[in-house]
Formats: sequence, structure tokens, C-alpha cells
Amino acid sequence: MNGTSTVSTGTSGTHKHEITIEIDEAQLTVYADSHLAMLWHVAQANPADGFDNPSAGDLVEHVGREIIRRWLKHIQPEMWHHQGHHYFWNQLRRLATYKPGGPSGSPEWHRGTWVPKVANDDERQAETRPQADTPG
Repeated sequence: MNGTSTVSTGTSGTHKHEITIEIDEAQLTVYADSHLAMLWHVAQANPADGFDNPSAGDLVEHVGREIIRRWLKHIQPEMWHHQGHHYFWNQLRRLATYKPGGPSGSPEWHRGTWVPKVANDDERQAETRPQADTPG
């Protein structure tokens, strides 16, 4: 884990500390249990707006999954079949269409917006999808 720490003197002569902690998601499986528990708290304290940027929630979910995986390591349970967001994601997909904020793969893509679907959007999309070849 890498990090930085800076100290500055506040207006009343007290010290203020700013700490930056870097979390490598690819290393979650090798971190010590105590370190992983600390990362859980750090990820939860992340000041990023989890409703505006998916990375804060994704990080917490990955750290949490690693904690659960270790807790249940002797039985290897199914961990991804049901997700808390499945219902809400499905409702959003049914009722709205995502309009990307930029090209696919770019950071701007994630800054797009959801717009309500009009009644026959699904029918129009079905008409433009390629049909499977049928024997004639």
C-alpha cells in the first residue's frame, strides 16, 4: 500500500493532517486481515459521491466481497448470483436509456445522462436488431 501524509498548522496553532491511502484492488486477496479491515473503513469514509461516481461503491463492494470470501473460505459460496442493485438496475433499464457523455472507454462516457424512454422505444429497438437466420 502506498500513501502520503501532510501536516499543516491550523489557525489556532494546531496541526491538521491529510492522509492519502492508495488501495490496489488487484492485491485485495493478499492483504492481511487487519489491513483489509482498515481498507473497509477507509473505503466507507471515502468522500467521493457514490451516487455521482460508481468507483466509490465498486471499491467498497470489492473489499466487502473479499472479507466475505475469507470469512466463508471453507465453503466457497455463490457470491454474485443476487445483488442488491439488480432490481433497481432492471427498473432503470426498462424505463430509461443511457446517453453517454463521450466515446466508449473514455472518462466522459460515465458522465452521460439517463433519459426516459418513450412508449415505443423497445419496439423500435427490436425492429433494428439483426434477426437470427432461419432455415427457409
